[in-house]
Amino acid sequence: MNKDDTVYISLLLISIPIGFLFKNYALGSKLKASLSSIVGFLMVLIVCPYDIYHSLLLTCVNTLIVSIVHPKLVAYLSFIWCFAYLLFFRLTELVGLSKPVAYANAVQLILTLKCVGLAFEVHDTFSRKKKLYMLNESKNMVRKSPSDTANELDDIDAKIELLKLEIEFKSIEPSLIQTILYSYCYIGILTGPYFKFRTYADWLNAKNCRLDAVKFMKKRGRIAPFIIIIFLVLSKFVSFQDPLKEGFYESTLAYRFLYMILIFTLFRFRFYIAWIFAEFSCMTAGFGAYPVCTLPKPGAGPTKLKELKTFDAKNSKSSDYNFDCINNIDEYKCESAKTVKEVLHFWNMTVQYWMANNVYKRVPLKKLGQPITMAVSAYWHGLHPGYYLSMLTTSPCILAESLMDKGFKRRFVSERFCKVYNMATWFFRTREFDYMSIGFILLSYEETIKFWKSVYFVGHLMCLFFILVGYFLTKLSKPVKKIN
Repeated sequence: MNKDDTVYISLLLISIPIGFLFKNYALGSKLKASLSSIVGFLMVLIVCPYDIYHSLLLTCVNTLIVSIVHPKLVAYLSFIWCFAYLLFFRLTELVGLSKPVAYANAVQLILTLKCVGLAFEVHDTFSRKKKLYMLNESKNMVRKSPSDTANELDDIDAKIELLKLEIEFKSIEPSLIQTILYSYCYIGILTGPYFKFRTYADWLNAKNCRLDAVKFMKKRGRIAPFIIIIFLVLSKFVSFQDPLKEGFYESTLAYRFLYMILIFTLFRFRFYIAWIFAEFSCMTAGFGAYPVCTLPKPGAGPTKLKELKTFDAKNSKSSDYNFDCINNIDEYKCESAKTVKEVLHFWNMTVQYWMANNVYKRVPLKKLGQPITMAVSAYWHGLHPGYYLSMLTTSPCILAESLMDKGFKRRFVSERFCKVYNMATWFFRTREFDYMSIGFILLSYEETIKFWKSVYFVGHLMCLFFILVGYFLTKLSKPVKKIN
């Protein structure tokens, strides 16, 4: 572990006890916002002192956009600015500037999501208020109508009630200073999770000191010691740089297959550790805690607003809350998922929410929603060709899984052998991820293709085989009912 990694992990660990100070002391919302942002700014300054101007420039310009531009257009201008600056950030060497350090990239990625997400929250607030005004106008017109309009009025009243709840619990009106303070809040500034401005505002005004943070941490981190031990042991045997070393490709084919398995385990366990620690820092601060009855979702926060409005916070206890809002990873479901599509659903869940809410749902043509969202996700991750090679491989994997489900599982797999089939799909899914991880690890086109070639493009061949078999079987006979 190099010096930068040591500093980075140390800051993650320090952010955990800091949270108790914010939760246990009755700080006013303004003081809470200021102190949490000062801590966050210092963290960024420590990990990337010479590149901090990137985050400052991004945040300040976006703050001006949010403050000046009309809410109808603010989200789109913010999106263009933040993602255009992300391109500049990655190409600084072309204009004679030094290349930012790796941790500056992590900060920039999180800030890009927060800045654009904030602008969309402002846009949605404006849209809700406009829609509420139009519904009230429609209600007045219906009342003046001579015909029987009782049912129509009830329908309008239901929509008005829902909108009022959304305005009360989802809408925001941030000041210029609040926008900057939100951007640099220490929670999630280095690793995520992504959270909305409204989640941040709820935390500033929260009075949930009864939360037993240690109990939540024990439950969340019960698997963490095993993950850390496996990570430390594996890091002694393999490294991300091994394929770049002389003589690696002289090893046996069996070892290269084994290397894919081990290095992807190391790769994802590193993220598990970082995200679990990041969630610990949220728990100690009481950040992202919402009543269980409101069904909070990762990134989104509470989804049952009526229950949130009627919730009695004064008489509540710790067990009435959960931290699902800031839950970024479900390790068990990622490890046990049978398909590529399932894994993607439980991996980096707050970012998945951002992509779904701010990209996929905003695309006018729904057929283009998925490819555009995947393109934005790939661009956000970086410009390294290896990212795109791996992400492009996910589509044929998902297609193969779908065709095999329709053509083979539903026709030929009885309930007796369903578990065997599921185990087989899990095995091939894990091997596909081992294969695809190489692009994220080696990054360059040449090195990724070189490695894939050394294992005879086995991942692509498996996909092609199952696509052809699945397609052939779907044409063979009529499907039977689906087996769960």
